[in-house]
Amino acid sequence: MAQWIEDSFARLISMAKRRYRSSSSVGRLLGPEDPDRAKLRLLVVADAAGATLQINLLRPAQAAVAAGDLRMVVVTEEDERLAVKSGGTAQQLLADAWQQAAPHLIFVSRYGGSLAETLLQICADKNVPLVYHIDDNLFEVPPEAGVEKARKYGAPARQQAIRTLLKGADTAYLSTARLAEQLREHAQISARLFVGEIASASDPISTLGSAGSIRPRFGYMASSSHAADLQLALPGVVAALTSNPDLHFTVFGSLQPPPELGAFGARVEHLPAVGDYDGFLRQLAAMRWDWGLAPLRPGRFNEAKTDTKWVEYSASGIPTIVSDHPIYQDCSQNGAAVRIGDTQWTEELPKVLADRALAERTLANARKRLISHHGLNHMAAQLERVLKLAGLATERAAIISRYHDRPEINQQL
Repeated sequence: MAQWIEDSFARLISMAKRRYRSSSSVGRLLGPEDPDRAKLRLLVVADAAGATLQINLLRPAQAAVAAGDLRMVVVTEEDERLAVKSGGTAQQLLADAWQQAAPHLIFVSRYGGSLAETLLQICADKNVPLVYHIDDNLFEVPPEAGVEKARKYGAPARQQAIRTLLKGADTAYLSTARLAEQLREHAQISARLFVGEIASASDPISTLGSAGSIRPRFGYMASSSHAADLQLALPGVVAALTSNPDLHFTVFGSLQPPPELGAFGARVEHLPAVGDYDGFLRQLAAMRWDWGLAPLRPGRFNEAKTDTKWVEYSASGIPTIVSDHPIYQDCSQNGAAVRIGDTQWTEELPKVLADRALAERTLANARKRLISHHGLNHMAAQLERVLKLAGLATERAAIISRYHDRPEINQQL
């Protein structure tokens, strides 16, 4: 992926550490300095400049930004916090960001801050459409995802902000049909609802110059909120490491290896999280694991999750072993992943890890499916349909997708 995203979000981190000062520069500007040069201008308001925003907007939009046809100003909840901390107001931050962006459309991602009502009002006053994107059931974040995370999303003010945006958006853009079903139990959703055909996308990541491990190695990449998921596969991990003394296991991310693996010493490693999403994918690809794990515990919250882990492993050249869970049914078709039932990890994981031929077949099938169903061109085309549904003119809505090969996408039912 081009350097522009990494550079832009390095600036994001730097700016977040400085006090909010004036309206001269608000948020992060991606694209031409002159708004009139861009054919499509977006104001992006997000909970954070994290993986969700990168996957669903910034990465598929990169080519249009690089060409100068797309201009985005990105503002996050952290910007809002810093503005208030330094004596300003969230409303003034939004007014300054609006002036800088001169937007044709507002793209709001997972946002639950204090500006929900204000965003809808300013869009109505200026006749600018608003898309609200959400990829998790943020009304039901369970304690096993992390006590602090559950407390944050369970706050009444945040939940009311999410309800307000789901109802008032010109288009509610939800990642899966199951998520839409669950959210309807908590909120009235905009009549113009778009449920994504895909919830994650990436083109294959180049691994030129990287070398695989001499010893067999498998791994799990996850944040600390996925500790319970790893526990599901842990008996299999222990069995595999016990049966093969040459086998190594790596945990990549903010999740720490569980204490049960301490007996294996240096054969179990931890690699800290990489904050930049493109850097994370490059690091994942460079490790050249023989297999990547994607266990997922059953439960209501996980029913509305997405198959992002499979996409990231497949893009990084790693065959995937997934839970036999509904969210992985589609991506594992035609041998594109190996599925293991919840009670079968101890018996099945050592056998799968030992089968090199199966790994090669699984990766080949996964790469084929990634390109045919989950490439960045598919996400760009999906974005075009979202923007059109929100009310943008056809030519303007197509700005992002025109820089990608046109995929064959079934019409939404």
